[in-house]
Amino acid sequence: MMKNNLIILLALLFVACGTSRSQQTYDEMLNDVAQNFNTGTVGGDSVLNVFVQKAKADSVARKYSNPAMKEELMLDLISEYLEAGQFDNAQRLYDNILEYATAEYGENSQMTAMVYFEKAHIYEQTGDLENAIKMMQKSAAVFERLPESSVNHYKDANEYLKMWMKTN
Repeated sequence: MMKNNLIILLALLFVACGTSRSQQTYDEMLNDVAQNFNTGTVGGDSVLNVFVQKAKADSVARKYSNPAMKEELMLDLISEYLEAGQFDNAQRLYDNILEYATAEYGENSQMTAMVYFEKAHIYEQTGDLENAIKMMQKSAAVFERLPESSVNHYKDANEYLKMWMKTN
């Protein structure tokens, strides 16, 4: 489920890249992600180092560098932390992406709603149902303000809220 949501979020990010931003090279983007989106992580150095090495070896990504690549790199790094079981680091990176999404796209954006949605699932996975509910409520509130579409998870968010509130 987490992988599917990350794929949807990635697809949305590619759609959102239509805004004009200064072009960064792939190496600049990788450095930016490594420096700015690993802020405050705990015990994540080994995962970050492996991620950077794998990303540097990806010559195809280098060749097709574009503005959406930075967002893809951030989400890839979160996936690496989740696969390593470092949920605290993943949550901190989502916090950083939330700041980024709000600054880049505004508080009522698809990316912001999806970050809340994903954060809620990490809280739920780690047994913190109270924070999962809070995040999913934020996600539902943002989704509600967005146009209906195949990537609007308002109904899903409400279903999770109903299910979790019964359990809580």
